[in-house]
Amino acid sequence: MKKIFTKFSAITFLCLLILSTSYAQNVTVKGVIKDESGTAISSASVTIKGTSNSVQADVNGSYSIIVSGNETLVFTYLGFTKKEIAVNNRTVINVTLTSETTDLQQIVVVGYGTQRKVDVTGSVATIKGEDISKQSSINPISALQGKVAGVNIVNNGAPGSSPQITIRGTGTIYGNTGVLYVVDGVWYDEVSFLNPNDIEVLSILKDASSQSIYGIRAANGVVLISTKKGKFGQSSINYTGSVGYRAVTNQIEMANATEYATIINELSASNGAPALFANPSSYGTGTNWYNQVFRNAIQTNHQLSVNGGTEKTSYNFSLGYTKEDGIVKTQDYQRYTAKLSNDFQLFKPLKIGYSVAGTASSSNDINGGIFRQLYAAGPVVPVFYADGTYGDANDFSLGGGNNFNPQVTIDFFNQKSKNYRLNGNVFAELTIAKNFIFKTSAGGDFGQ
Repeated sequence: MKKIFTKFSAITFLCLLILSTSYAQNVTVKGVIKDESGTAISSASVTIKGTSNSVQADVNGSYSIIVSGNETLVFTYLGFTKKEIAVNNRTVINVTLTSETTDLQQIVVVGYGTQRKVDVTGSVATIKGEDISKQSSINPISALQGKVAGVNIVNNGAPGSSPQITIRGTGTIYGNTGVLYVVDGVWYDEVSFLNPNDIEVLSILKDASSQSIYGIRAANGVVLISTKKGKFGQSSINYTGSVGYRAVTNQIEMANATEYATIINELSASNGAPALFANPSSYGTGTNWYNQVFRNAIQTNHQLSVNGGTEKTSYNFSLGYTKEDGIVKTQDYQRYTAKLSNDFQLFKPLKIGYSVAGTASSSNDINGGIFRQLYAAGPVVPVFYADGTYGDANDFSLGGGNNFNPQVTIDFFNQKSKNYRLNGNVFAELTIAKNFIFKTSAGGDFGQ
């Protein structure tokens, strides 16, 4: 009897302990959410961090949520900065959210001037230069992929290639379908020469109201780019470097030589012809044309900039080097860039300045037909015969037409090119009165 009573007491104690522990872990937290002026924020969200459990504040800003004693609450509402607060076994947590005004005060380049983002009425998308440079893209437009609604960017994947950009569809079915680029007030048809690290801010004008001042040339959209300038009275030296890696993913599974020879024999049998391969297994794995054509590609970037100035002058000087290997062997692209800009405050209302940039690039491209060739060449065909000559891709080929050994294309059909480009602009800016500024500029672009 005593043993039974002892077991019953132990079980009862464990149950009470579990209940008390469970009870101690659950805390009902209440509070009121207000803004900086003390006004209640209705419909503000209160979420337990790391979970989907959330509640909304009522019309008085009051909320109530059950949490464990050591969790963190996340308070959010549109237009206000998110706030995270640890519960720490408290039952009352009152919160004051601060307005997120920084984004609305951001300066946006529009047409021939700038505005605060909150004052912009047209459809304008703005991307900071630091967000572009983080992408480590050779072309600044490639860095915009997936960042702007209504903007479609297609890149053919070749090293150094210029992507095709479409803003809210094509504006005309005839003539030029490219967008207009305006860099520091100068018009360009493309910006492959531009170093992404030299960009201060990029704006995309997407509707008629924001594009109208550029006329019919802006029918397909406008991309405005402001490059970095020196800071009056400040000096700095910056270096950034990066290494990227590209490889072919989701490769199509190809038949090896043994499998290919077996398929050829089956095809011959279905046509009533004798087998071409007496012993398919003797060919082993054969030639893997994927590995023969493709490689793991490396991209490197090195950027150095020096900027600064005095109370009356400012300067910005940058150097850049980029090398991008293609995933197809022998494909590569190299680019050297240099840019210098100076601003001079001659006297209080008048400022003048200039900017000059140079680009030297070289590329090795490959015939696009190589992709068909690697699929058409059979794995039973060697890259080279024993005598050193190239294997004939027409041997034991499936399908009609002439086939070529992909290695021949890699070795002899390289398309090499070199390009040099120099562009720049000068400007004068006269402040006539507060918010009344007259500015004139001129620029040129030379290339070969």
